[in-house]
Amino acid sequence: MNKSVNNTSREYYTTGSVAELCGVSRITVLRWIEKGYLLAFRLPEGHYRIHVSDLNRFLKEYNIPNNRE
Repeated sequence: MNKSVNNTSREYYTTGSVAELCGVSRITVLRWIEKGYLLAFRLPEGHYRIHVSDLNRFLKEYNIPNNRE
C-alpha cells in the first residue's frame, strides 16, 4: 500500500497535523481521542492516525473551522 501523501490531499492525519489545523495543542487532540470525540487508530509504535472522513465529521460536529481550505 504505497500512497503518496501531500499537504493538500491526505487520507490520514497525525495528531500534530490535526492540532495545527484546529489551532490547539497536540495534547488537546490526544484528549479528544481518549474521550472518544475524535476517532483514531493506534500504530504499533503508539502513534495515532486520524482518517480524513473522521476528521471531517469531528470538525462539522463540533463546529470547528476547517483550516485546510
